[in-house]
Amino acid sequence: MDLVVHVLRRMGGRATTLLPFSLLLGIVFQNAASAFRPLVEPGAIVLLTLALARTDWARVLTLLRRPIPALVLSIAHLLLVPLIVWQVWRTLGLWPGLVAALSLSAMAPGIISATTTAGFLRLDSSLALLLTLFTNFFVPFTLPPLALELLGLDLKISAIDLSLRLAFIVGVSSAGALAIRLWLGAERLRRSSQTLDGLSVIVLMAFTIPLMDGIVARAEADPLKLFGFIAGSFAGMLLCNAVLALAALPFLDLRMALTAGYCSGGRHNALLMAVLPATADPDIFLFIAAVQIPLYVLPALLQPLYRRLLGVAPGD
Repeated sequence: MDLVVHVLRRMGGRATTLLPFSLLLGIVFQNAASAFRPLVEPGAIVLLTLALARTDWARVLTLLRRPIPALVLSIAHLLLVPLIVWQVWRTLGLWPGLVAALSLSAMAPGIISATTTAGFLRLDSSLALLLTLFTNFFVPFTLPPLALELLGLDLKISAIDLSLRLAFIVGVSSAGALAIRLWLGAERLRRSSQTLDGLSVIVLMAFTIPLMDGIVARAEADPLKLFGFIAGSFAGMLLCNAVLALAALPFLDLRMALTAGYCSGGRHNALLMAVLPATADPDIFLFIAAVQIPLYVLPALLQPLYRRLLGVAPGD
């Protein structure tokens, strides 16, 4: 048992190396990527469960004393940003599948890791925490009607079914997190944080590998399209970031506005793979694979910009 705990703690400290490696495994071993695909939905549930279990709820309750800014930003994240970027992408004459994927991505909730990376970037990690929680809890009510009714995207699933799938993941994850917290208790949970980090890395690796399913065949059949989707994923993240940051800037201080933009740029796209049927547009799944690259790369690229804007010295 001690060896297992030691290995998990070591893995938790090497997430930035192991997670890109899992993408490479999925690309190299396409049979494994295909075989792991049924793990996407349970993987999404386990990841959200671990994240919610690790959440400092005492801190969240303190932050909720002033919930209005985070609530307004969350609504803008889930509704305003998608409507704006959809208008941008549809006017550029891009591949219809890429337009649909970019628009759908802009409706996804914030990625769970945003709270941690926001701290590294000297952004407001407290605001990032609330935005992540709010958007993940609200998305079952916003994404289906927006995608299927207002924008008319053909996802091969009804709005009710999509809402139920999203609500199932959020509901089961919340119940699982509560069970873990009651079982371990706050103190044991705190002492086990590094072990849970390692467990999260293992689940993330198993979750990430199937995201690469079919990408080699698509690259061989149409390498230009794959390159276009990778470029589009970078552009999509940056546009979502810029839209919410600029919209928030007249009302909030610079650090909060940049944090809102950063959370808007980093979307939980892999959640879409867990809830969409296999019959959905293959271009959406190609985009989910392509967007993993900027998810890992952009925080490092944005760090010097954030430091300059916030007046943070390079060594701080």
